[in-house]
Amino acid sequence: MIKFSATLGVIGTGAIAQDIVDGLGDTAEAVFLSPRNARTAQALADRHAHVRVCADNQAVVDAAPLLLLAVRPDQVPDALAGLRVPDDRVLVSAVAGWTAEALRTRLGTDPTIVRSIPLPAVRRREGVTALYPAHPAAEELFGRLGGTVVAESAAVFDALSAATASISTYLNYVDTVAAWIAGQGMEPEAAETYVRSMFTGVSAALADHRTTLPELAKAHETPRGNNEALRTKWFTAQNRAALEEALEHVRERVTRPR
Repeated sequence: MIKFSATLGVIGTGAIAQDIVDGLGDTAEAVFLSPRNARTAQALADRHAHVRVCADNQAVVDAAPLLLLAVRPDQVPDALAGLRVPDDRVLVSAVAGWTAEALRTRLGTDPTIVRSIPLPAVRRREGVTALYPAHPAAEELFGRLGGTVVAESAAVFDALSAATASISTYLNYVDTVAAWIAGQGMEPEAAETYVRSMFTGVSAALADHRTTLPELAKAHETPRGNNEALRTKWFTAQNRAALEEALEHVRERVTRPR
């Protein structure tokens, strides 16, 4: 079993690949990039002396025992077309919706495959990355970027994957609050600044893992106070059920056979 050798090959140079490479910084001995997005790949190589852009994806595979597949789901067939990944490689997939079995079928070989859900915070080495199954190389890699949580089953991993879809919904909630304030007569930029500050403070409280989420919510409201009034008015049992139904809808999307 391969442990993280400080040499990483990256297939795909989108946003999450950039976050991972920048987050690793100089802790990686060498990073080999595919040339798919030439401008981005070269920019990463310019920022980090240990990053090299390869001629093609096969050169990436040949150069590194640990590989990261970081492309959009619809780009997988093109990214893996004609690629030979030997059985002794560890392939960490950051592609939503593609099971290990589907990737092996596409590859026609039998490398070790670990599914992962890297979040943008890995750039700051503060992102906890979900993995399935456990693997020391993947855990060491993402341990350098903020830590890992290993799912106990594929079903749990799929639930974690579906949960990430709540990020833009949360941000739209914040935007709605700011827009409502602006609607009362405040300049939109000032309203947004105020709301950003308000929720940044809550984010800091979330970082304290000694307090559970229910305890944290309770700490931010007083009996018969304004926070309680808004929560009980808006976050009803029906709204909670609707959110859970939407999460289930996304979970079904990420588990749909490809």
